[in-house]
Amino acid sequence: MKTHLESLKDIGDGNKVVDVANNQNGVAANSDALKKAYKALKGIVDVAKAQKVEEPSASNVTLTQASIGVNDAKNGAKVLAAEAKAGAAVGDKVALIVSSVRGEEMLASIVNSKEGDVKELSDNATANTTPLEFALGGTAERVSHEANAKAVSVAGGIALRSLVKEGKLSANSNDDEKAVQGAGITAVNKLLGAVEEIVKKIVKNVLEEVKKEIDKVREPKAASQQ
Repeated sequence: MKTHLESLKDIGDGNKVVDVANNQNGVAANSDALKKAYKALKGIVDVAKAQKVEEPSASNVTLTQASIGVNDAKNGAKVLAAEAKAGAAVGDKVALIVSSVRGEEMLASIVNSKEGDVKELSDNATANTTPLEFALGGTAERVSHEANAKAVSVAGGIALRSLVKEGKLSANSNDDEKAVQGAGITAVNKLLGAVEEIVKKIVKNVLEEVKKEIDKVREPKAASQQ
């Protein structure tokens, strides 16, 4: 597990996490660093399974569902445009998308992806587009095309693009960048919070197993065994 955690230290570039400027062009996350992040997160979850920690479960909430609380939530995915601006104010929609999912659901969606998903969208997003694909993104039209895209995939893509080197979220003018930045920070905090919780559970289970073994050694032996 230590190796996986140390790998996560190398996915950024030393710049401020989620630094969004007015009318900012989105920039895809670095592919190699994104693969490293995926492998590290998947490795942590695999260790958790081996230690009998309950796996994080993904969400099936789509961008069309009323629980998100806004019409045309799919336009919020324009925050993941690459080499382009969002083209419209998206911050409020992005914030609602991120708030509709939990960190453990984002983590599950990421680790349920495949390394081969680390590729920019060459066509329109679909209901099955993964967080890794969203982190690399595509044109504003492609990333926001699918109303039935999963909110957790978009939110996971936002968190990954915010964390991984070279990645930048797209924003519009008129203070839209403030809402986008806030949503990006929330997405990052949710994902990292989920990782922290799962690591705590792993450590707890390991310590409990160690204690059991120590207790066995401490048990007084029967006279016949002495």
